Amino acid sequence: MSNDNDTGDWGYEHVFHFTVNATNFERSIAFYTTLGFKILRDNRDVVWPDYVATQFGMNVAQGKGALLALGDGPEHVRIDLLEWLDPLADPAPDRPLADRAPRIIAIRTRGVRAAYADLKARGIEFLTPPRGPDEATGLEAVVCCRDPDGLVVELIEYMPGVLGSRIDSLERRTS
Repeated sequence: MSNDNDTGDWGYEHVFHFTVNATNFERSIAFYTTLGFKILRDNRDVVWPDYVATQFGMNVAQGKGALLALGDGPEHVRIDLLEWLDPLADPAPDRPLADRAPRIIAIRTRGVRAAYADLKARGIEFLTPPRGPDEATGLEAVVCCRDPDGLVVELIEYMPGVLGSRIDSLERRTS
C-alpha cells in the first residue's frame, strides 16, 4: 500500500483489525459468527502479560478476547472482540440508543437483500428493511442491525463500479 508516510524504510500495509468491545463475550461471539465471521484465534482464557497495559497507557489490562475474520485470505476484515475484565468497560450512558451518536462498522456486502433474508431467518434483528436502490448516490441496498452491545453493523452494497456513496446531488450545509 502506498502512502504519504512511505519513506522507503517503512510503509503501511493494511488495517490489521478493529477492536469491538463486548459486555458478554459468549453472546457477542454468537452474534458475529451468525453474521459469518470465523474465529481465527480464541483468547478468552489467556492472561495478558503486564506489557499489554503499559503499551496501551493503562495501569492494568485484562480481558476475554477473540480475533474474528470476515472473508478469506490474509487481507480479510478482522475484528478483535473484547470483553474487558480489568478495568471494566465504562457503562453505557442512560440515554436510549436511538438518542446517541452511534458506533458503526460498515461491511461492504454482495447481495444485501439476500443477506437480510438469511440473517433475519437466523434470528438477527434489523433496524429497518433494506433501503435502495438509489441511483443518485450509487447505492444498491443498505440495511443495519445492532450487535448485542449496540454497535450498528451496516451491510452496504453499491451499484457496479461505485466505490462509495456519490454526493454530488446531495444538499450542502451553509454554516
